[in-house]
Amino acid sequence: MKKDKFLNGYNISNPKTQAEKVLVHLLKKKAITSWDAIETFRITRLSAIIFNLRCHFNIESIDTTINNKHFTTYVYRGEMS
Repeated sequence: MKKDKFLNGYNISNPKTQAEKVLVHLLKKKAITSWDAIETFRITRLSAIIFNLRCHFNIESIDTTINNKHFTTYVYRGEMS
C-alpha cells in the first residue's frame, strides 16, 4: 500500500479537505481564481482557504481585469522559509 505524502501537514497525494484540494491545484497549476475553485471543487470561499494556507505557503494575490471584470488570481510562490 502506498503511503500518503504530506506537505506542512496537508495530504497532497490524496487530498480530501478543501484546503488540500486547493493546495494541490496550486502546486500543479501555480494559480487559481474564485471561478476555478467554484467550477472545479464547488468551493465558494476561496479567500478563506487561501488565508489559512498563507500560514505555511507564500501565496500572492494579483488583481486581474478581463473584459471590465475584476477578480483576484492567487499565485503559489513556494513554502514559507
